[in-house]
Amino acid sequence: MFETIAIILLIIFLIIVLSFIYLLTTVWWQSRKQPPAFPMIVQKYYVCRKHRILKGGIFGKGPLRTFADENGQSWCWRDEWEEIDRKTFKMLASKWYGVDWSDEIPFWQDD
Repeated sequence: MFETIAIILLIIFLIIVLSFIYLLTTVWWQSRKQPPAFPMIVQKYYVCRKHRILKGGIFGKGPLRTFADENGQSWCWRDEWEEIDRKTFKMLASKWYGVDWSDEIPFWQDD
């Protein structure tokens, strides 16, 4: 009787531990697929040259733009992101995705 209860408690404990490990792994995995995080509202621009993905603007507030191939990979590992300046971001978006910045809101039109 005691052995049965001990086995059941051990199984419950293992399920809890494995669930916790799964949760931590999932959160870590998702965080690796994003550009570096910032705790404040900040204006930054990033490029993932390997997959031709651009992400930039005002993080934490907006506007924020992301450009990626529709049929390609839409994420990059955190260490694949490279910080670039606004001018390079806009130039690459125009070159890779044909973005016409004059059609955008004033934030994106200004330089």
